[in-house]
Amino acid sequence: MKSKKTPTTILFQELEDISQGHKSYQTFLNEHKGEKTFISLKDFIDNYFFEHPDITPSIIIRDSNLSKNYVYPICSGKKNPSKYKLAAFCIGAHMNLKETQKALSLAGCSELYPKIPADAGIIVCINRKCKNVTEVNLFLSENGVESPFTND
Repeated sequence: MKSKKTPTTILFQELEDISQGHKSYQTFLNEHKGEKTFISLKDFIDNYFFEHPDITPSIIIRDSNLSKNYVYPICSGKKNPSKYKLAAFCIGAHMNLKETQKALSLAGCSELYPKIPADAGIIVCINRKCKNVTEVNLFLSENGVESPFTND
């Protein structure tokens, strides 16, 4: 379920039109109801699970190499994960790069950054659709890069 994203500048113009009586606020709400903005990591994860019913916490536990004591609190919004714990969670949830970066941002973590060798390797693996942290660790090791997943 992909939704279009209207640029903010256009949204501001539409709101200006509403302010001047040229457009209805209700029409605006209806036109943009599919464009989601998340205010918390929990909201984002809840929506991700809704849009990906095949992904479950047990799949994330298996594919992230994180314990259930770490995964379930992230899912319920009770744990504020570190950057690489959350990146492992996202890999385990089979998120794409855009979704992973959004999750990191919502958690207040720095996003994966291409100038950091481990982050660059993680980005390559996510783009290649690696489905588990073990694959990512193997890729990093084969390229002489220390995995941040084993030290976090």
